[in-house]
Amino acid sequence: MASVLSSDLELVGAFARRDRSIRYRGSVMGWAWSLAQPAAMLLFFSILFATIFPLPEIPMGSGNGSSYPAFLFCGMVVWNLFSATQNLSITTLRSCRPLLGKVAFPAWTAVVGAQLVQLIQVLSEFAVLLLLLLLLGNMGWSWLAAVPVLIGAILFTQGVGLVVSVLGTRFRDVRAVVAIVLGLLYFATPILYPMSALDGMNHWLMLAIKLNPLSWYVQGMHDALYYLDAPSPLALLLLLLGGAGTFLLGRWAFTRLSTDLAENL
Repeated sequence: MASVLSSDLELVGAFARRDRSIRYRGSVMGWAWSLAQPAAMLLFFSILFATIFPLPEIPMGSGNGSSYPAFLFCGMVVWNLFSATQNLSITTLRSCRPLLGKVAFPAWTAVVGAQLVQLIQVLSEFAVLLLLLLLLGNMGWSWLAAVPVLIGAILFTQGVGLVVSVLGTRFRDVRAVVAIVLGLLYFATPILYPMSALDGMNHWLMLAIKLNPLSWYVQGMHDALYYLDAPSPLALLLLLLGGAGTFLLGRWAFTRLSTDLAENL
């Protein structure tokens, strides 16, 4: 068992190194492009909701006023992790089709390897977010709680990505469905607005947003980094267990559905 696990981890690392080397090959800006799109979205929504459609101020936990860009960035780190990973997972197995037809290996390692490369971008965004919060003077011990929140979000995202990747080999419509679902989830997750903005809304709409698993991770990041009010140890444990459970379930579903993978590709 240990030798199999070690072999699988080596494959994950090998696929991660391969994807990292070819992702921005021939690009002038290279990995800088990985931050360009999030920065553009952050700038757009900051201008939109700060000037054209102003929202009520969202006070920072430090008491140093409010910063909508910082609030938005906290949620976007989790969202960018999830959305980019799902879009990447759809295409990963098809890009490995020649290799899958020649060599027998656990196909899930290729998907997770590609996901790890995406994680590098997310960690870069996370570092920029921490720098922004430092400049705003919004820091505290609650930042430590952001680590288990992020780990839980990573595991949750990878689990969903494994299911999306294998379904994408069976059904050509998965790409379109994922695009629609991501569009709906973006507004059904408290990224652009605080959870307090849901007060007085339609009961079923509010319930749907609160039951959305992404809302739990986004809110956890807001609490730990922006409001400086760390989630309880039980909440952090549940976020970790939820992420780990989703990853294991995703891997199990991938194994069950990938028995005829080469034929579907």
